[in-house]
Amino acid sequence: MNVNNKSSVIIILFFALLFIKLDYAFVLKESNNLKLLQRCKKRCQNKNINSIRFCKKCHSLGMLNNNVISEKKNSVIMLSSSSKFDYNKIENLIIFGDSHSSVDTNFTDMSYTGNCHSGGKNWPLHLLDFNSNIKLLNFATRGAVVDSNIAYHKNDTIDFLRQYKLFYEKTTCEKKSLNEWNSYNTLFVIYIGTNDIGHINNKCKNEHSIFCTKNNKPVNDNINDIIDIIFNIIYKLYNFGARNIMIFTISPKRYILDNYLKNDVLSFNNNIIEKSKYFFKKHSDINFIIYNTADKFKDIISNCNMYKLKDCTNMWKLNKENNLSDYLWFDSHLTDHGNKILAEDINYLLYSLNN
Repeated sequence: MNVNNKSSVIIILFFALLFIKLDYAFVLKESNNLKLLQRCKKRCQNKNINSIRFCKKCHSLGMLNNNVISEKKNSVIMLSSSSKFDYNKIENLIIFGDSHSSVDTNFTDMSYTGNCHSGGKNWPLHLLDFNSNIKLLNFATRGAVVDSNIAYHKNDTIDFLRQYKLFYEKTTCEKKSLNEWNSYNTLFVIYIGTNDIGHINNKCKNEHSIFCTKNNKPVNDNINDIIDIIFNIIYKLYNFGARNIMIFTISPKRYILDNYLKNDVLSFNNNIIEKSKYFFKKHSDINFIIYNTADKFKDIISNCNMYKLKDCTNMWKLNKENNLSDYLWFDSHLTDHGNKILAEDINYLLYSLNN
């Protein structure tokens, strides 16, 4: 056997041995991973502090990432396989938003009068009627936008940034009103952006301008900035322990009926969905529910009589001599009847996720 043949044999033997060693290491790693996966699944059923710490390691290794993204009634559902959503165990409903959700909260003690733009109750109050075990902590305020530095309102409003700050202060400094919430018994709801879309389409002309934007960015750039702020706050909520988050897509009345600002509304909503999916991919122990308000409103309008309504396009505010309960729209907001239909649908969706 010449030198070249000997060298070839040696090289072949070397790589054969290396392959056997690597294959053994791979099998050993797979076996260890299987054992770790079984251990993760077993221990992560518990909710004590030590288990939560252990589960974080499992998530970082991608051991429990059997999550599911699906659609129910046109809403996008992203459910964690480790932090299972159970509507029956939800005891706290924490809401951020604008006049579509506000209940005139006194932020000193978190009590509320229930005053809203519906001629009666709005969807959070009706949802409490469907589920009396839930406590409402509502930070939504009339006229709210995500960031008032982008979407300007001459009359000072408590924007989403300040709403989160109020929540943070109540949780860290005044724990009396919020000390009963935890990751598993609380649903966070974010329903905001309707005012933003209107404001960023109007440039502020002077100091007397009321609903406008002061910057010169294109509308789509402002939308992207607004969405980024929403998810920066969601990230803070996540780090604070939030694991169940529901986001409502926006659907202004004029958009539903006349396709007003259609491209901007669709851009906002699609951006919310894509950002949620990305966040869900990076944080496998969170539950995201994206509730499609536009499709629900369109369904009600298309089946007005079925929902025991007589007028699903006009505003009762302009027809006050008529019966309020016959109308879907109070003004640009839903009536009490409309809000009850919305709350019932939300309640049904949330219960359906237990299966």
